[in-house]
Amino acid sequence: QLPAGETPLVADDWNPADLRAEDSGRISGPKGANLGQLRAAFGAAVPDGFVIPFGVFRRLLDLPFEPGGPSVWDRMRQTYTALAKLPEGPARDREAFAFLARLRAWIAHVDPGPEFRSELRAHLDELGQDGTFGVFVRSDTNVEDLPGFTGAGPNLTVPNVVGYANVITALREVWASPFSERSYGWRQNHMEEPEYVFPAVVVQRSFPSEKSGVMVTADVDTGRMGWLSIAVNEGVGGAVDGQASESLLVNADARAVRLLAQATAPTKTVLSPAGGIAHEPASGSEQLLAPREIDQ
Repeated sequence: QLPAGETPLVADDWNPADLRAEDSGRISGPKGANLGQLRAAFGAAVPDGFVIPFGVFRRLLDLPFEPGGPSVWDRMRQTYTALAKLPEGPARDREAFAFLARLRAWIAHVDPGPEFRSELRAHLDELGQDGTFGVFVRSDTNVEDLPGFTGAGPNLTVPNVVGYANVITALREVWASPFSERSYGWRQNHMEEPEYVFPAVVVQRSFPSEKSGVMVTADVDTGRMGWLSIAVNEGVGGAVDGQASESLLVNADARAVRLLAQATAPTKTVLSPAGGIAHEPASGSEQLLAPREIDQ
């Protein structure tokens, strides 16, 4: 949380290659900062993209909340101060949720301005010809992965967005997602000044993975180092959407492999050429990761 009166650093360069892990909380959240770290280490193995920093959203909050009224930032501070004076209970929740609904509606129609729209189009053009590719548009806030609190889950990822106009719409949806009732409820016990919530946005080119998943560089059950815990599914977004995944424990030195569970998900997630995702039957293979892939 920033000291009172300070705003996030405004970065004009949206290139994630310029971000490193230590930039998390300063320019973007952990997703963008760590992607920059990965891009620096692994180059083109990390799909192209860019990060829209905290400061872009913070500047929007200086616009009026309603014609002739105070800025959104001032209205947020006034409202949250008034809410803090109310006793806990349904009445306070109703007041908070009504304000959040108005705030989300404002974000859904805000015009970020011609300079922003021009820069966004330029960065998308660097990824390819408009309409010929998709991007994942991901929320990346300053209130994720904090001590005692993980706030990434409630916020939004819009998958495989195709076309500039659709990216603008998805961007507004992602900016608004930290102000849902669920997100607000998750973090309220961890914030004294709830107006200091700033979403950065990761925009990354979609990649049609045949297999995908999650790897942790330790045994997640025991904490032992020297082991890789791997969960994988066919298609994109493996092991993060509640699928029944193939689960492996791999010894990095001895190349020993333990199969903990087979992938039994009946479908796989694939990218739709027109945008969004679709579900197709999975192959039903008894083993997803081949030995050469485990070696990699």
